[in-house]
Amino acid sequence: MSKVWSSMIIISIIFAIISGNSGIVIDSVMESGKTSVENIITLAGMMCFWSGIFNIFEKTNAINVFSKKFSKFLLKLFKKNEVSESALKYMSMNIVSNVLGVGNAATINGINAIKELQETNPYEDKPSDSMTTFVLLNTASLQLIPTSMIALRTMYNSASPTAIVVPIWIVTSLSLIAGIISIKILNKKVR
Repeated sequence: MSKVWSSMIIISIIFAIISGNSGIVIDSVMESGKTSVENIITLAGMMCFWSGIFNIFEKTNAINVFSKKFSKFLLKLFKKNEVSESALKYMSMNIVSNVLGVGNAATINGINAIKELQETNPYEDKPSDSMTTFVLLNTASLQLIPTSMIALRTMYNSASPTAIVVPIWIVTSLSLIAGIISIKILNKKVR
């Protein structure tokens, strides 16, 4: 895919130079770079805030209480002998981050959850069923409050930044259901 995108960019630049529009290309590159940096700074602030909130939750008893309540639902999707208590804690924080729409803040907890799941992995060179199921939950997560998208829409002066909430609920619910069914079928076929 990188070859396709690289080719498209090179061909576009060549056509711009041939047609005498190289100034437009340079202006577009500069404007896009500026916009990208502004977006990154804005979203980085939100990501830092939520990462800090989850770090505080991790150091208090709140996440343990939540993990115990959430584990009744969560453990139905996993093999109990493959999920330690610490893995369950990290998985809970990851899923909550995704549900709140701050997927970037979920990354650290997802990495820690996979490390914990690897410790109980019965296969040496393959991911366990619990690992593949968790990756699916992380990727096709339900989003109740898509904060990143709402922030981006607000940043670009959308008339109704929250108009995407209900469609996101529908799409993420359907993708999560389809993903869970698929991963359960694939895990049985592969093993």
